[in-house]
Amino acid sequence: MVTISHLVDFLRPRPVDEEQRAAEEARKNEIIEKLASAIKARRLESPAVLFLELNRPIGFLMSQAAFFARPFLSFFLRPDEVEAAAEVLADRGAFDRLLARLGESTEEST
Repeated sequence: MVTISHLVDFLRPRPVDEEQRAAEEARKNEIIEKLASAIKARRLESPAVLFLELNRPIGFLMSQAAFFARPFLSFFLRPDEVEAAAEVLADRGAFDRLLARLGESTEEST
């Protein structure tokens, strides 16, 4: 018989080993660097920082919208790039690191 405690156990996050966590953080840092360099190559650092700062409270919703719009965005970007950007938007720590990286590149250019 399945009880509510089994459901709660199912929903409880499982521990992640440090190696897997480090690999995930390295992947997110790589994505952040790729996004920051693409924005810098187009010289859109200031508008990107403004847009991201204004939409910080709804970053998670923006990531979910990117997942939803992935078929439409695939005309412009590869699906794995859309998914990677959505993962960064969903994670507040990665979102803050992206903003910090863009802020650094803005300071370097002035």
